[in-house]
Amino acid sequence: MAKNLKALLAQKLAENNQRHAAAQQEAELDVGRQHLKLPVESIDPNPYQPRREFPQAELDALASSIAEVGLLQPISVRQVGERYQLVAGERRWRAHRLLGRPSIEALLIPAEDADLAVLALTENLDRQDLSDYEIGRALRRIETLFPTRKRLAEALGLNREDMYRYYAFEALPLSVQARLEVRPRLLSRAAAAELKRVLQAQTAPATTVESALATAFDRLEAGQIEQGKLAGLLTQLLANGSADVETSTPDVLRRAGRRVGSFYADERGVQLKLAAGVLAPAQQEQLRGFVLQLLGEAEH
Repeated sequence: MAKNLKALLAQKLAENNQRHAAAQQEAELDVGRQHLKLPVESIDPNPYQPRREFPQAELDALASSIAEVGLLQPISVRQVGERYQLVAGERRWRAHRLLGRPSIEALLIPAEDADLAVLALTENLDRQDLSDYEIGRALRRIETLFPTRKRLAEALGLNREDMYRYYAFEALPLSVQARLEVRPRLLSRAAAAELKRVLQAQTAPATTVESALATAFDRLEAGQIEQGKLAGLLTQLLANGSADVETSTPDVLRRAGRRVGSFYADERGVQLKLAAGVLAPAQQEQLRGFVLQLLGEAEH
């Protein structure tokens, strides 16, 4: 899907660039060729950025690379009033801020809102690690480039059923969408579509459904269930008329008041989960060694 979508967006971008070039033939200055060095703090994020997560470990690695060899590719920006707005290159921009660099190399290009949405999604699909939730939000923003969702699905090479799975996220309660904004990988499009189906079939009071849904998501976030079982757990909770389904409660791990992971143990096993970037590589190796040492002692 990502390959088809990338090709489609590249085509749309080429059409947009051609339109801009035709509109500026009489301009004295070719804005699309301006190579500038801009103050980092004069640049704002792309409002159409589909990515909700920027793992700290990846930013640290990119910042180290830039510090060692420099910026290999300038970011792209458009001018909005007295400031600039990112078109592509948010990770490079964030890495410069992390390094405390006062300025960054940038290409100033003409871009409309549609261009920003197209370029942001294309850039992220190059990395092929966008979540279904992020793709769904991005598709929602670019669908106006097509006369109907059916035409969008055809252009992407998707059947309509799979296409509408991406749109299932927008039908979920706001409380669920708020959780996905923080952790967009909690649900795949298939799990979101199944959850939507269960919610639409419910006749229980809204407060009861909301309470059961919160309990089910708490257990999903704690790693007690897999996302494919979320809809089934919600059905079970509502059938019981309460949230009292037997399970152990995980210990939430926090650093400076912020949740960074969980520890969970029951008769089936022990599970420790930490967010990406919480431990440096050396600390990860120390933890691994400690666990192996414990397992070795358990054999004696």
